[in-house]
Amino acid sequence: LTVSLILVGSLTANADEADALRLLNALGCKGCHKLQNNGGSLAPELDQIGSRMTREQIKKHLAKHVSQSKEAFMPSYDTTSQAELNLLSDFLYNLQ
Repeated sequence: LTVSLILVGSLTANADEADALRLLNALGCKGCHKLQNNGGSLAPELDQIGSRMTREQIKKHLAKHVSQSKEAFMPSYDTTSQAELNLLSDFLYNLQ
């Protein structure tokens, strides 16, 4: 039974990661951000973002992004569903 639960948990985690990566690509994040040596260099790398920001900070930054400067051009994803924001913020937070 324990092996089955671990396997199901692992499959769910892998599916969530794949869904988060698809969402990250669909939203165009890697046009500006680098992730796993792939993507743009206009914005900070996303690798290890979970060590710099909390899950809530990431989610808030995605949903209600407010530029600190006029040069910042990250779009707000406030029209993205809560489920997708949760998926993406969980995925990014786990990049530690």
